[in-house]
Amino acid sequence: MSQQEDILQEQTLDKEEMNLTISCKALAGITTPQTINIEGHIKKKKVIVLIDSGSTHNFIHCKIEKELNCFLYPAPECQVMVTSGGTRNFSRKGHNIKLSMGEYVLNIPMISIPMGGANVVVGVQWLHSLGTIAFNFQELFMKFSAKGKEVELRGIARKPGKIISSSSMTKLLKKER
Repeated sequence: MSQQEDILQEQTLDKEEMNLTISCKALAGITTPQTINIEGHIKKKKVIVLIDSGSTHNFIHCKIEKELNCFLYPAPECQVMVTSGGTRNFSRKGHNIKLSMGEYVLNIPMISIPMGGANVVVGVQWLHSLGTIAFNFQELFMKFSAKGKEVELRGIARKPGKIISSSSMTKLLKKER
């Protein structure tokens, strides 16, 4: 990526940061029939990637980004809105994190926040760039075209969900920090 492209991407991310939203279920690591978990890799480490159209941007768990020593930039203390109405603070962002899912490799911006469940959440910020996408939530796969080739990403089978109280959720999220 050229220096000019990097600067443009940084300016775009800065403008978009005013409306950052992560779905409550993505933050807590709860999969739903409208989400798909996919095995991915960042720097050869296996990560669980949640494809979530309820989140506006791409997020990486702060513990994973620190463990992998991802190249993230300090950001002014900002907040991510949670669809349940709360907020989460973040102060680090990456402009070009290399994420591979099967044969498909992408470089995307990510924001580092504490979250449960998935290691990475890819939201509308990435999904919008794909154009037409076909999802099959029963068979757990998605298809799209990239660089003239059809790409199919297969999901990981879901485990039955577990219902927890809001106080348990709060404790879990505090523990993740």
